[in-house]
This record gives sequence, C-alpha cells and structure tokens, in this order.
Amino acid sequence: MMMVDISRLKHRVEVLSSDGEIKRYGPFNEQKAREFFEVEESLGGTARIMRLEGGIQQRWEVLAGCGDWGDPGGRSREDKRAGLPAR
Repeated sequence: MMMVDISRLKHRVEVLSSDGEIKRYGPFNEQKAREFFEVEESLGGTARIMRLEGGIQQRWEVLAGCGDWGDPGGRSREDKRAGLPAR
C-alpha cells in the first residue's frame, strides 16, 4: 500500500457555480491543484487556488484566480453589472 505524505496536501480549488455557490475540491498537492484550476480556467469558469498557511493561526491564501469573484470594495457581481456604487 502506498503512503501519502498528507503534509503536502495544503491546496484546494474553489469553483463558483452559476447559482453563486462555492464548491471546494481537495486537498491537493500544488501540482494537482494547478491542473484542476487550469481545466476550470480553460472552460471559462470562475475558480481560484487556495493554500493553507500558518501554524497555529491557519488561514487560506489565494494563489491564483480566474473569472468574476465580485468586488472587494463591497459590490456584488450583480451590483457591478448594474453600475451601482459600493455600499
């Protein structure tokens, strides 16, 4: 039986579906996460690669993204399309 080094599985891919739901896939090593991401990107999807960072205070950091994830200024994707200002 092959043993997997679980310490290397610190990546996941998040995909934003058409109904606004975020689906998370993983954990992966970096190479597999990038391969998964590239497929989503080539299909025109909205996806991002996340990496688990830190020791005791763990957090997910975005490594790469494609598509429209909304606006960090507080506007939703729908508000941006309608030309509404940030809240």
